[in-house]
Amino acid sequence: EKTGEDLTDSILTKDGYTFLLIAPVLERADDSNFGEIDAIYEYAKENGYGFYGLTASTDKAVKHWRDITGAEYPFYTTDGTTLKTIIRSNPGLVLLYKGTIINKWSHNDLPKQAELNAPLSLIEIGREPENETWTKIVLILICYIFPLTLLIVADRIWSWTRWVRKREEWLKQKEQWIIQKEQSNRLYQLLKRKRQMRKKIVAGNWKMNETLQEGVALAKEINESLKAEKPNCDVVICTPFIHLASVAQVLDSNVVGLGAENCADKEKGAYTGEVSAAMVKSTGAQYVILGHSERRQYYGETAEILKEKVKLALANGLKVIFCCGETLEEREAGKQNEVVKAELEGSVFNLSAEEWKSIILAYEPIWAIGTGKTATSDQAQEMLAYIRSIVAEKYGNEVAEDTSILYGGSCKASNAPELFAKPDIDGGLIGGASLKAADFKGIIDAWKK
Repeated sequence: EKTGEDLTDSILTKDGYTFLLIAPVLERADDSNFGEIDAIYEYAKENGYGFYGLTASTDKAVKHWRDITGAEYPFYTTDGTTLKTIIRSNPGLVLLYKGTIINKWSHNDLPKQAELNAPLSLIEIGREPENETWTKIVLILICYIFPLTLLIVADRIWSWTRWVRKREEWLKQKEQWIIQKEQSNRLYQLLKRKRQMRKKIVAGNWKMNETLQEGVALAKEINESLKAEKPNCDVVICTPFIHLASVAQVLDSNVVGLGAENCADKEKGAYTGEVSAAMVKSTGAQYVILGHSERRQYYGETAEILKEKVKLALANGLKVIFCCGETLEEREAGKQNEVVKAELEGSVFNLSAEEWKSIILAYEPIWAIGTGKTATSDQAQEMLAYIRSIVAEKYGNEVAEDTSILYGGSCKASNAPELFAKPDIDGGLIGGASLKAADFKGIIDAWKK
């Protein structure tokens, strides 16, 4: 409950055992095992153990949870990011002993009542890890003290030859400077050719706009205008689910690609209202947008959910346009690089290099989506260059240079030429401007300038 009091120390310094029910987003928490949770709570009460719920949700969400589960245990609030770093399950259960985590479970792997047949100190799940002090001392000696001693001895032995090494280093540096200058020139030419080889893409995201009839008419108009004057880039339109099959019938797939704006994180089954990746593929679509900030913000899509969606989309032969970007507050705090890197690491950096070939990245500064604000071309270039650098760290320079990275955020015909002229911007993910064929064509034509 929100009293304003910080209970962190009282929980972490508490002697004995404490259960923590971790539910970052109670609104999306799985309540199918609430009976097992209540049984563990009763066990904790009987044995004098602490039992607390931790969440980042509102009091209203806590009340709803109590109403549907009959929960009597107290809830406290804390930062959602912190909770997700403790355990990925929603909810999940953690067992502390004297403030230290000694065990944790996901919501579908909770300890059974039969296991809780005695005080925790007498059963397996409540035992502390064995004392590893001596192991730690040995590791410190091996990893730090011994190498440090070797370095000191080696430095003493080699000190009398330093002036020789310095002279050799100076000669080598001179030689390397000459080589680097030549390599730099070759690298510039290589990168220039690589950019020319990377796919240039303009993708329209219709969002929740256009009736079926309006959408088919718009798709026809876009298709006809591009057939009449072949574009210098790949063009994709991503439509609401209900449009896909009908729009596929009026598009020439050699001219305009078709994509969905989302897909489910489940393969199939009793998930009312969801549309699977296989269903999207069956309409004739070749692409799907995942990770868009509006899905993250309004529908609580986490890194884990997006990881599942990406996996299923790729398994069904779809190319993924994966979005990442920061809020205005995060940019003003200088955290834009940190945020973007975490979003990529959380959902797509688990892919193999082969799977990565079907990934297109889209940087969308959230503060510039549908607001009329636009990142300057230099700001956009800086972020896309950073994104390419972390892809290179993960997959190597060659993969990074082959990866198409789009800019999304109030991109229109008037600013597209300046944006697309930047070396790391390979196209745009277009929102409102994709709903009028002439406006969309104006952006596509920026690749001709």
